Amino acid sequence: MTNYWHSLSALQLGEKIERGEIDPIDLTQYFLDRIKEKDPDHVIYVRLTEDRALCEAQAARTRARNKQRRSPLDGVPISWKDLFDTAGIPTEAGAKLLEGRTPDQDAECLERATRAGLICLGKTNMPDVAFSGLGNNAWTGTGANPHDPDNIRVPGGSSSGAALSVFHGLAAAGIGSDTAGSVRIPSAWCGITGLKTTHGLISLEGSVPLSPSQDTIGPLTQNVADANALCAILSGKPAADLKGASLKGVRILRATTVFDDLVKPGIQNQIAKGLKQMEKAGAEIVEQAVPVFQDVLDHSAKAGSPANVEGNVLWADKIRQDPDGMFGPIARRFLSADTFSAPGIVGFYVALADYQKKYQAQTAGFDLVVGATVPDIPPLLQPLYEDEEKYLKAAMMSISLTRLGNLLGLCATSLPCGSANGFPVGMMLMAPPFQEAKLLRLSHATENCLSELNA
Repeated sequence: MTNYWHSLSALQLGEKIERGEIDPIDLTQYFLDRIKEKDPDHVIYVRLTEDRALCEAQAARTRARNKQRRSPLDGVPISWKDLFDTAGIPTEAGAKLLEGRTPDQDAECLERATRAGLICLGKTNMPDVAFSGLGNNAWTGTGANPHDPDNIRVPGGSSSGAALSVFHGLAAAGIGSDTAGSVRIPSAWCGITGLKTTHGLISLEGSVPLSPSQDTIGPLTQNVADANALCAILSGKPAADLKGASLKGVRILRATTVFDDLVKPGIQNQIAKGLKQMEKAGAEIVEQAVPVFQDVLDHSAKAGSPANVEGNVLWADKIRQDPDGMFGPIARRFLSADTFSAPGIVGFYVALADYQKKYQAQTAGFDLVVGATVPDIPPLLQPLYEDEEKYLKAAMMSISLTRLGNLLGLCATSLPCGSANGFPVGMMLMAPPFQEAKLLRLSHATENCLSELNA
């Protein structure tokens, strides 16, 4: 029986390959067939890499039979956001501006994954050059949020196709990017797990840039253990030891600044339920302000966000040359940075280091800072195309909490925390830079605490 393979985690599939219970070729073909059946309009995958996947699966089969598997995920098929270069295969980053762009070598993180034996199923959908937390794309189409059967809502972005590929069982995991929340937002709105890594942990070489100072790479998965295994492969760092992970004696700060102003009551109540479960498991929960959260957002609003400023440098001239090559509201957001002052921009970049120090001081003594991943449910799709002001308001709402982690250089996870108003709620756990091992261990313990809410 193979009709359940898509419900297994990436590590579970790897274990079955190790025991000879699953053939990597059969597994890869199974996922390819599911993709063709479940995504006929190509709104989740913009293209499959079928020939490559089957060749990689053949090699994985040989290694498995010879007891020479390269990693616990050798032979496991996953998806890749369409901003990661794939040799000889178009990589267009969701932008008509880049139609036909075909790199001659893989992104470095894809090379690492391939060397570890992972199978590349194909490239997943995303908004234009990742500049949207909503996940819609007027050119390639938009995969619907899976939690509203009656209305088409956005899935969250910009790693929209990555999240949907995992939710619908069209990949064992997805690899995405996060510049202001683009792994965590779709993970929260689709009800899966997302890991935003520290900037610099995983190489950006060979990925289409939005904001080189903020872009990060991370996995979208069924659980924390899979995210841990993938992070280790992509970064080349040892995986965290998740055995015996516990919240006993762990000090957790539930930040009130920004979060209390923005998060809708139903979502806030659900986060409170999650924190109660964590408290029962032995965690100490403290609620208090983190003033630097508001300070950094206020300064960014005045001077210009790094994504807007750096995106302007990278894309504005191309947009002027081809005005129809990018979704209008996104193009205009890039062009709006023309009016930002150079002293203001430089001043903000200099100030970021100071804000990061203030964050460390204001959260000292706590193991994690916790809050909602996104403050509201995913908006309906069609009104976003009819009213640009509504689109911009929704776009800023989507990143309003997650971008704190990018601006302050943190690592973070988004974990499912039950539901509110019929939609999944994401709990965001934040830790200082390069503390992924601690973050993942405590996220694994938290995941166990939240299981009752997700049942």
